[in-house]
Amino acid sequence: MFGRKNRRRVRNYLAGILGPPLVRLWGWSLRKRILSEELEEKDGWITVPGLIVLVWHQRFFTLATSLAKALADFPDTGFKTLTSPHADGEMMARIVKGLGLEVIRGSTTRKSVSAVRELLRTHHEDVRIVITPDGPRGPPRKLPQGAIYLASKTGLPILVTGIGLSSSWTFNSWDRFKLPRPFSRTLLRCGKLIRIPADLDREGIEEWRVKVEKTMCEFGDDTDDRFEELYSGAGKLRGMRKTPG
Repeated sequence: MFGRKNRRRVRNYLAGILGPPLVRLWGWSLRKRILSEELEEKDGWITVPGLIVLVWHQRFFTLATSLAKALADFPDTGFKTLTSPHADGEMMARIVKGLGLEVIRGSTTRKSVSAVRELLRTHHEDVRIVITPDGPRGPPRKLPQGAIYLASKTGLPILVTGIGLSSSWTFNSWDRFKLPRPFSRTLLRCGKLIRIPADLDREGIEEWRVKVEKTMCEFGDDTDDRFEELYSGAGKLRGMRKTPG
């Protein structure tokens, strides 16, 4: 009855209406905790004046539930997210818009120059950018150069995240996407801020790409391996607090 294009339109329309409240409800059921490696306050990852938050596509849903709660309390924090220009990216874009994030359409894997330029044009000291660098279609846990280029050009530090789950469903997708089970425990672990040197050349970008990719993989694996230990020492995740002053 409907062609593929029309089916996608209906799907995206429904996702934009039903997705945001569902993410909020799902997030409400989770027992979320947060642990920061460097920042003094447990919510300090969100009060840093400006940064680039990296999360693997496999765990993005869990991060989105934390952002949904935080943005409900403080909607004017300047969060942006980079979503794929692919047709499937429209569904993600509509959901994250409903959660209060500003959407920039583009993909680092497709080297979307226009998206990077838009991020640079809108850059100011308190912009916060969320990127799933291995999206939209992988390969999983591979960091392209786009995020490093962006950090080098803007001066924004990179925040690597590790997301631990006590119980989840694993999808048969390219990234083995993980959906935390309702009422399970989740841990958002924030690493040390990584500051990329300014105006790197191609060799420098590649050198830092390898370093950050390795850090992300090791940090995520360590979060999984030590989940129980880390969760017990973490604080409860509440809403964001405004930066003093």
